[in-house]
Amino acid sequence: MKRLSWSGNQLRISKSLYEKPDKELNTDQENFLELGQELLDRGGLLRFQAHGRSMHPFIKTGDIILVEPRNGTSVGIGDVIFYRRPDGSPVVHRLVKITSNMYGLILITKGDALKYVDAPVNSRQVMGRVITIEGNGRELKLNEWRSRVFGRLVAWIARGRYPNQRRVVRFIDRFGRLFLGRKTK
Repeated sequence: MKRLSWSGNQLRISKSLYEKPDKELNTDQENFLELGQELLDRGGLLRFQAHGRSMHPFIKTGDIILVEPRNGTSVGIGDVIFYRRPDGSPVVHRLVKITSNMYGLILITKGDALKYVDAPVNSRQVMGRVITIEGNGRELKLNEWRSRVFGRLVAWIARGRYPNQRRVVRFIDRFGRLFLGRKTK
């Protein structure tokens, strides 16, 4: 299985998850998404470095994210999904609600650190589901049952509108990083 990883503008391709990259390519965001989509479509795993604060403290800038291929019909509430916005930018946010209309499934996502939900996401925009987050000497496996229960709890809280909601979500995210993660060093 091939692995593609992206950090800054460096694209790395290796034969397996645990090997050093065979090739490194300079690329931009658009090329990263095209190559990443191709890899995920072929059943590979996509590994890249997180940028931004919208999922802080659960995912921090510099954390390494591992994405497995999934489409919008095979993800669930609480999953952290990787999708492409209509403007072409990549996003990693938590799925907080699933609805449908005459055009298909509509997914509602939200960054854990954000106050409001994102614009609705069509299920065809979903590229994959985050399965591992590595950072600060810890590794969080999001495909284990404890992490899935934790994700549903955060999604349930994130949907509500009440005072101090963001503080509660941040506290729960920190708790998750501490107690769900495994030390890697």
